[in-house]
Amino acid sequence: MRRRVWFKVLSNLERGLVDLVIRFVDRPRSTKLIEVLARIIVKVKMAMMSPVKRLMEHVGRPLARKISAIALRWGNKSAAEWAEDPGFIKYLTIININNIPGFRLSEVYRRANL
Repeated sequence: MRRRVWFKVLSNLERGLVDLVIRFVDRPRSTKLIEVLARIIVKVKMAMMSPVKRLMEHVGRPLARKISAIALRWGNKSAAEWAEDPGFIKYLTIININNIPGFRLSEVYRRANL
């Protein structure tokens, strides 16, 4: 796989489990097996994401939702779309990355809600 994610991120047990499932199981029926496979897939997906994309999910999207909710409360009806707008999410992420530590938007928001 790209960037050797398969070996860097997954343990021997996880790689072995996926290999065995691919080899011997047509359709997993066990809820526990499906849950474990889902966790492995998410782990690989997160490792393959670029750092900016990962930050967009963990920083930009929550900020966009919070800002959108505030604007909706103020009466801006079009603000509902902001929460899922990839451009707005990316903008908030980049702004947050480039801010001086201690003055990040996410930190200011956390301090304001204490």
